[in-house]
Amino acid sequence: MSLLVMLVSAVAIIGLVRFGLIEGLGHLAGALQWGTKLRGQATGYATSAPELVTLVAAGLAGVWEAGLWNIAASNLINTVLMGAAVLFYGQWRDFATRRFLDEIGFAALAVAAPLVLMRFELDTSWLVVPILLGLFAVYRGVDRRMNPKAIAPATETVGNLPLGVILVVTALVSIAVAGFFLGGATGEVVNQLGIHPAVAGWILGVVTSLPEMVTFFAIYSLAKRQGTSHLGEDTQEALDNLAASNMANTGLIYPLGLSIYLLSRGFAG
Repeated sequence: MSLLVMLVSAVAIIGLVRFGLIEGLGHLAGALQWGTKLRGQATGYATSAPELVTLVAAGLAGVWEAGLWNIAASNLINTVLMGAAVLFYGQWRDFATRRFLDEIGFAALAVAAPLVLMRFELDTSWLVVPILLGLFAVYRGVDRRMNPKAIAPATETVGNLPLGVILVVTALVSIAVAGFFLGGATGEVVNQLGIHPAVAGWILGVVTSLPEMVTFFAIYSLAKRQGTSHLGEDTQEALDNLAASNMANTGLIYPLGLSIYLLSRGFAG
């Protein structure tokens, strides 16, 4: 039963992200005429919502390792899915330019950081919190410095601002509720069925990476239909999505979830 609740909760979160959060952001992007870079980053942050609620809920349920492996696995899987989309649509030539070096570098750094911290058993140290928050600040600073001018929208899009706000707020609240069911069920699965927390984390990582997969392929598919693949804006948006998602997981969600976990453990003690 716990395994079923875990899977159902995970699928519910994916649906809320794809058809609520991303749909709402699409309306906001159209109504506010966001550029390619901003649209990609906003979508990347949005698709990190499952990792946030899963890490916090898993920590509170006493299975911190499963939640952290969800982050590590998700970052790695996101990167692999991005590569798959690039190869499928034949956009690998875009990576021969220096234009995307910062996004690629930070996406890779976000993959490595949790793995290194776990390797040296530093993943639950309070020192990790300011270090990772500082890393995220560096990412934002470098991004602004290397990309001072926002890229204009490739096409004029129309969005409904009030509907976008309603969808985003409703989705975020619903994701938070489903996330606590997911965390509790994950704890029960690990404890009752004897599944290793890392294995549970990888299962969650696969599931919570589905929104990124849908987004990457949707970006390239739309550019191909519009005949704008040669401009490189599809790769810009997809890479900003990847970098923002991975860096949000490592530089924001990880330290936030760790702070909540350590505080809750301190109160319990």
